[in-house]
Formats: sequence, structure tokens, C-alpha cells
Amino acid sequence: MSLVQAAICDRFVLVCGEQQLNLTTGGVLHNFRKVFKVNDSVIIGLSGAIEDNYYLFQDYINVDFTLKEGCTDSLEEVFDRVAARYQEMTDQGECDVFSLVCGWNGVGFEAKTYYINSVCPGSSQIAEVKPAHEMDGRLISCGDNRHYENFFNGVNRYGFDVNGVQRAFRDVLSQGVLFDDYIDTNAQFEVIRRPE
Repeated sequence: MSLVQAAICDRFVLVCGEQQLNLTTGGVLHNFRKVFKVNDSVIIGLSGAIEDNYYLFQDYINVDFTLKEGCTDSLEEVFDRVAARYQEMTDQGECDVFSLVCGWNGVGFEAKTYYINSVCPGSSQIAEVKPAHEMDGRLISCGDNRHYENFFNGVNRYGFDVNGVQRAFRDVLSQGVLFDDYIDTNAQFEVIRRPE
């Protein structure tokens, strides 16, 4: 799994994912879902080793990577469950993920990224992301750092709204296939808007 990106501000959170899965056997699957809207308050996005992402998010996705139905966990409850699995995985050591959880906490939008690198375990961390004030917007990129620069430039070009971010992500994929063999141009989006 390769690329999941998100935009978060006081009005919405939008998670974008490409849909190519490179299997350890050498095969490739297209139209593989990496972004899941767990409920009206939570979205998860998966990047990294497929088996490790299943373990990290097994409370919310089935082994065939379909969404488990009927989840009523709040954003804080999802953060807590995923953090517990994350701790188990970092203790085990041989895991690779760079995934995220985003959503509405009842007051505002926030996100956390979960990074585990088996080659360089000292760099593994959970990072919190939330807008600093109502005019602030944040971009998150789980994948190759070159994709973040392309995402940032695209959002500057198209605007920090749902349509602009979607257009920016499509550009990221168009540019990314030129240097990243682990992504394709099939995009998936999930959004949560601020409750009125």
C-alpha cells in the first residue's frame, strides 16, 4: 500500500487514497479500497504493509478489507483502540505502516498518523494533527515525501475546499505514477463535514 493523504480544517476532513495494492507475491490488485468511513465521525486511511494494516485496524475492517458494519465508536475511542494495537506492533518490531485516523471529536476536526518502520524503529511515532484556529488548514501525507510537495502545490493551485483538494490529489496521482511504482491513478475519497 502506498499513498493516503488528507486535508483537515474547521469545516471538513477529507481523506484521499489511491487504489493499487502490490502483493508480496509480485501481483498487483487495482481498485483496492484503502479509505474507510467507519461512521459519521471517523475515517481511516491505510498505507504500508497490508497484513500490518489489517492488524492495526482489525476492530474496524474485516480480513477481506471490507468495512465492519455498525461501529458507533467515537473518534477518541478509535484513537485509543488503534493506539493500543500500535503499541503491540511496535513492541513486536517487524511491522510497517503509515496510516491515519481522522474525524470529528464533537468540537472540531483532528487526526493522528501511525507510523511504524521495521528498518528504522527509532523513527516510529504517532503524530497528532489538528487545526490551530478556525482559519487554519492542515495537509497530511502518508507515503513518499515527494507526494506531499505535489499535494501542497495542488491545494495552493485549486483551493482548500473539498473540490480543490480532490483535484489536487488527482494531480498527485498523475505526477506520482512517473516515479512511484506502488501507486496508480484510481482515487477514492471520504469526507466528513462539520455538523450544522
